[in-house]
Amino acid sequence: MNGLIVFNSANDVVYQKLNEPLAQKIRNVATTQGLLRSGGVLDSNVLLQIFSPIVGSQRIMQCQFDNAYSSLQCEQGFNLVFGELLGFTFLKIGQIPVELLGRQMGVALTLTRYCYGANLFASQAGAMQQELLTQCLDCYETLLWQEDQTFLLEAMPKLLINAELKRTVHLTLDASLEHLRHLGLPRAHALLLVSNKLVAVNSTRQALPLSAADLLFLSLMSRSLQAPKSPSQRAVAVFLQGVSHDVNSGCVPSIVHISRLHGDQVLLQVIEYAHMPLTSCIYDSFFVLQKIVAVQHQGDSDALKPAYENLESFIAQAITALKRYLKQRSETEDLENCTKKFAAKWENLRKMYTEYFKNFERELLVRIESNLPSFGEELKQIFTLACCDSSSVHELDQLSDTAANVEAKLLEFAEFLAVKATRNISIDAYLEDFPGLVHFISVPKTKLWSMVEIARSYLKKGQTTVIWKDKAFHYSYFLWFEDQSGGILNTTLDLQQHFLATGAASGNGSKSPTEPGALTMDYYHDLADLCFPKLSPAKVRVYELYCIHLGLVTATCAVEHARRLVATISDVVGEETF
Repeated sequence: MNGLIVFNSANDVVYQKLNEPLAQKIRNVATTQGLLRSGGVLDSNVLLQIFSPIVGSQRIMQCQFDNAYSSLQCEQGFNLVFGELLGFTFLKIGQIPVELLGRQMGVALTLTRYCYGANLFASQAGAMQQELLTQCLDCYETLLWQEDQTFLLEAMPKLLINAELKRTVHLTLDASLEHLRHLGLPRAHALLLVSNKLVAVNSTRQALPLSAADLLFLSLMSRSLQAPKSPSQRAVAVFLQGVSHDVNSGCVPSIVHISRLHGDQVLLQVIEYAHMPLTSCIYDSFFVLQKIVAVQHQGDSDALKPAYENLESFIAQAITALKRYLKQRSETEDLENCTKKFAAKWENLRKMYTEYFKNFERELLVRIESNLPSFGEELKQIFTLACCDSSSVHELDQLSDTAANVEAKLLEFAEFLAVKATRNISIDAYLEDFPGLVHFISVPKTKLWSMVEIARSYLKKGQTTVIWKDKAFHYSYFLWFEDQSGGILNTTLDLQQHFLATGAASGNGSKSPTEPGALTMDYYHDLADLCFPKLSPAKVRVYELYCIHLGLVTATCAVEHARRLVATISDVVGEETF
């Protein structure tokens, strides 16, 4: 049984995705409780009546005590995990361990942001975004979760090719980006994948750099749209994140044109079209607004004024950016009218907050709370009109021609790339040099479930080197940091003591500890920032190595193998990173 149900702030069901065993289980419960006739349709009203007590309790714990449930464990391995995003409550249901269900919840929240941006499950987004979300969730939970160990590790597999072919591929992608620039699309990326392995990614200078999560999402989305009868060319609207150290990161409205070429090749042309300073201001305002709503629900008077001052700053920046944007554009009557309404509603709210902080009258706070929902709706409308309008991208029909040119230039290498993708790095090449080595996984940060979960459990406790064994095998895990030149970076921070002091190691902190990964949250970026606060995140590289040896191999031998493997793989892969 597996499913996802999303409730809005009024506890209405806005999204549901239930597999048949879970749907049948809920039907049986609904029939027993008299909520559904035998053979009746399981609709949103039935789900609301069954789950509203749980969701209502969750909201009370969150709003009044700031201590919401993270999960509920029931009999027969039936578990529920809660998530929250911009006022929407996500409920993940399944018969898998809570830790794994929590990881699926994190991915569901991330995919929702990628598909909707800030305007979650809005009617303006239409059915296409909901369909895209469902397809991505299906692909992740039913295909990749079961079969692809790279997605277990949230890593992007890289196809290794010789320098001459690599140069040819990059020149070909550069030519395609130059063509896009001549079409009036100066902010773009071009990605080439073969059998779901990344061959190359090229970007124009004006485009925001792609984050690790962006690459994973684009690969996941490409695979989710690979139905047997799906068209060879398709364009979808998404909201990428960009690298976290860029001031405009967080929400990058983009059009992704997907072209399926000869020999299992897939070309992704990513077009950024929105005004990024404006989009960034508006996107951040959603989270600041949600923060003040939460503070008011909790009745935390001490935190209210700082939350208001933060909101005032962000809204002022957004209005200034909107006015500047309107001066640069023509035919913006709808946006101009919406901006005036938005500014008027904010001025009304601002006056009420100012008056409240003078007298602290409860009646004023009630009036403010009654006005916040309509203000939030205006913010959503602003986001839709200012950040989601891709009508200025008139050249989408010419992206098919660009893809055809790329296919023609790489046609003579198509079969070689397809065959190479089936082999890539083979364990056979390492057996002679590393006797006793059974399996290894090396991922520049960015098949065994138990091994990965054990390693991650110790990583969350601050252990970056872990070695253990069972009756058959010897397992080892290593995480380390390097600078841009490949030199080892050593931190002076004792991670174990830090995590114990903050409660993250035991999960007793005020918030649930972050799960290692790149899709749910860039755990490795945060870890590097924690260990090297004085270095720019772009200058720190994080690496992981997983190894499995036969049980007869000693720990000393395993460590020596790991050291030599890293050097060997570095020689093969080279210094190029994406």
